[in-house]
Amino acid sequence: MTLLRVLHAEMLKMKRTIALKMVLLAPLVVVLLVLFITSQAPFGALHRNGIKNEWIGLANLGLFFWALLMMPLYVTLESALVAGLDHSENHWKSLLARPVPRWTFPVTKLIVLMAMTAAGTLVLLCGILISGAILPKIQPEVHFGLPVPWRAMVRDYAQVLGLMFLPLTIQQWVSLRWKSFSVATSTGIVATVIAFFAVAASRAVPGWPQYFPWALPMLVLVKQSHNIAATLAISGGLGLLVAAASCRDFCRHEVT
Repeated sequence: MTLLRVLHAEMLKMKRTIALKMVLLAPLVVVLLVLFITSQAPFGALHRNGIKNEWIGLANLGLFFWALLMMPLYVTLESALVAGLDHSENHWKSLLARPVPRWTFPVTKLIVLMAMTAAGTLVLLCGILISGAILPKIQPEVHFGLPVPWRAMVRDYAQVLGLMFLPLTIQQWVSLRWKSFSVATSTGIVATVIAFFAVAASRAVPGWPQYFPWALPMLVLVKQSHNIAATLAISGGLGLLVAAASCRDFCRHEVT
């Protein structure tokens, strides 16, 4: 019950913040980008890598921009903003003076951050489906057949979300550990750039993305050469260890 009360208080703090608005804005940017690209070159964009199903091609294009660039930056910004709610004006002193176990605060913020990332991914999936309904009106020669491959699309988006758990826990640890907004954001930006080069290098040396947390979501788009289920289990386990270490560090850290 204590955790639920802290979670409720955290949700109240999130109202009318830019962090909450980003749940819609970030995925909508990707949707608009995908819609623009496919409206200009529909066949080249939808049938990349030999994909014949237009729905899968559209979903993969959305995942490409989301997993490689937008989601890592989104998690970076959201984690910094969520932690910044209490870093500002040193609100931690008043919060930690309350008769509430310390571990509830980092756990609550992790739950909120995971929920916002999941919500952003869901908004992206819904936007991709809407794009599939709009695109034939812009490009009449493009036809999205029925039935919609719901299971495959939901599975891929859920796997990308699951593989983001490890970098999300690392990013949250950094955001809670250091008060500086620039430290948290620069960590995420540098990690995203390294992930981009890791994915690019994987074309010459396959397997690079599986060794860098921020590049893990991209494995879904090259799943023919990776065991996604095993990678999800390993990264999920490592994410829980990082979350536990972050929680322990928070409980031991002296607020000044």
